[in-house]
Amino acid sequence: MIWIIFALLTAGVILAVTRSLRRAPANAHAAASEVEVYKAQLAELDREAERGTVGEEETRQTRLELSRRLLRASRQGNAPLRGAGAGRNSAIAASATAALLALGTIATYVAYGQPGLRDMPLETRLDVPPEMQTADVLIAKAERDLRRNPTDVAGWMRIAPVYFRNGRFDKAADAYSRAIEYGGMDEEKLLGLGEALTFANDGSITDRARLAFEAAAKVNPSSLRVRLWSGLIAEQNGRRTEAEKIYKAMLAGELHPGLRQLVNQRLAALSAPPQANDIAQASPEDQGKMIRGMVDGLAARLKENKSDLEGWIRLIRSYAVLKENDKAKDAASTARQAFATDAKALQQIEAAVKEAGLGANGQGG
Repeated sequence: MIWIIFALLTAGVILAVTRSLRRAPANAHAAASEVEVYKAQLAELDREAERGTVGEEETRQTRLELSRRLLRASRQGNAPLRGAGAGRNSAIAASATAALLALGTIATYVAYGQPGLRDMPLETRLDVPPEMQTADVLIAKAERDLRRNPTDVAGWMRIAPVYFRNGRFDKAADAYSRAIEYGGMDEEKLLGLGEALTFANDGSITDRARLAFEAAAKVNPSSLRVRLWSGLIAEQNGRRTEAEKIYKAMLAGELHPGLRQLVNQRLAALSAPPQANDIAQASPEDQGKMIRGMVDGLAARLKENKSDLEGWIRLIRSYAVLKENDKAKDAASTARQAFATDAKALQQIEAAVKEAGLGANGQGG
């Protein structure tokens, strides 16, 4: 019976996807029909749960998905009507596609599956030999064991990376937290917690994740993973020069080719100035950090490569924008020395100085 539910869910997905491909939205009657479909599916799911043919976790996940689609269908049913004719034809085509797929799924299962086989409740499936268990069943078994023995540190450490690999980052973070709570802190637990929290936040390092990484750095400051995250934290906080220093130090040692490639990518990203739209979308405080990081990074690079004329001109202008005229004058003086024999370059430098309002030979301001 669970396969019938899955088939109906698949049909619902088709209805949702094809909705975006129509030239006009479906009319209120089509939306109302979709609402009724989802209500019927919820009722069927409840009946299956009462009979014990669907596991608790499967029931919860399926009910959440159906409820989400029901809410969306209800909202769309209240939208203004546009393009009724085209919408009706699209609705018919989409409904037919969904129905055919659902019926085809059921027919395929009847033909090649074992529809006469009795349903196996979750508890029964947990007791079959390990080689016959699916990944979901193994996770469910581990969760059951941890409910019985919540202080099992090894159990939390076994399931945490499994959650992480399956994209369940919140649960991975919780598992690492439990392992730390019952077994104390070590490098692996702290890094796992920080990484799970970061991925759960779409790659942005939260304060809690930062604290985990900093604690890991105290445990093992020479760890390559710790050093990489230290560089990423410095990047996120606008400390580009510090991040660049960390990455270069890492490249000076032995690195796995994959990690070396990643570090080189981060260095390349630091070499490019922040995109204008990234700065515009940041808060005023973060904007200041991003601009300061960009200017400091540019100044550090010019100390190593004084032949970058465009870089010197950008640095002069940047210091002028930041109202740091003394630094702008020093940059202009250093640039003149670097290009003392290049008349054309000197003209461009003087033009930048004049544009920045520093006066002739950088003496104004």
